[in-house]
Amino acid sequence: MNFDSMMPPDPFAGDPNDPASFLEADEPLPPLSDEERERVREDLELVGEFRRALEPRGVLGVFFMCEDCDEQHYYDWDIMAANMRATLAGELSPVHEPSARPDPSAYVPWDYCLGFLDGMEAR
Repeated sequence: MNFDSMMPPDPFAGDPNDPASFLEADEPLPPLSDEERERVREDLELVGEFRRALEPRGVLGVFFMCEDCDEQHYYDWDIMAANMRATLAGELSPVHEPSARPDPSAYVPWDYCLGFLDGMEAR
């Protein structure tokens, strides 16, 4: 999924003095090992399972504690999947902006999702 259409227009589009034009190109990402690639594929599959099981119950995605800013970051299912597909393709994750005021009660931790699926399978 491409989120470019959801982004605001670039205020420097076509400007020869665009500040971004002075930045160095990003270094290429190191390739994933076979083991890393398999783990990302498994996680991508899990995101689909989480969505199928939890979205009908009002869960919109997952949250993680950001170690850089010490705040919760909320990721919708589509954003999680897009980030993982980009990783598998050897690309940087697409830029995305979460909603300005996500409803924290609509997001759960990754481990909750795993436990939920385990509980469903145990019945």
